[in-house]
Amino acid sequence: MAAVIWAVIVLYLAQIFLPKNALHFPGQEKLYDVAFVVAPQGWAFYTKSAKSSEFVPFHRQGEEWRDIRLGPHARASNALGLDRASRSQGIEGALLLHEKGIVWHPCGDATSAAECLQKVSAARKLKNRSPSPSICGRSAMVEMKPVPWAWRDLLSGTHTPVRAAVWEVEC
Repeated sequence: MAAVIWAVIVLYLAQIFLPKNALHFPGQEKLYDVAFVVAPQGWAFYTKSAKSSEFVPFHRQGEEWRDIRLGPHARASNALGLDRASRSQGIEGALLLHEKGIVWHPCGDATSAAECLQKVSAARKLKNRSPSPSICGRSAMVEMKPVPWAWRDLLSGTHTPVRAAVWEVEC
């Protein structure tokens, strides 16, 4: 019985924070003010915007740029999420991005990160201070913007490159 009561409370809270839709629960308007006292942050607190950019680390091997992301976290190589190295790589990348003097190169009309990185020749020297670094040597960070859902059939990938920073990273 308690589970049913909690389910109803959660459904009401969810419905109040969702945009107007076909569902409407009795007394929903009266609970609007109460909902903001109980859960003032709303659902955005728990989620990341689907429109926000992603920063993807790359490493140069010979003449080719390779995506070196350790995620997704639930892969077998990450012990189905138990190995936290894939989580720390984002922090490592953020620390490198916050170094002074990062030079960004616009990707222009490049349709892939590799195509964008082929156009960049200058590299800045950085020191990776991470205790277990995964971004070393000739590396880059590419800002990737998600393809809007309405354009999904016009482009081959799910993300397009916006800009790139290329480094010579000492580990």
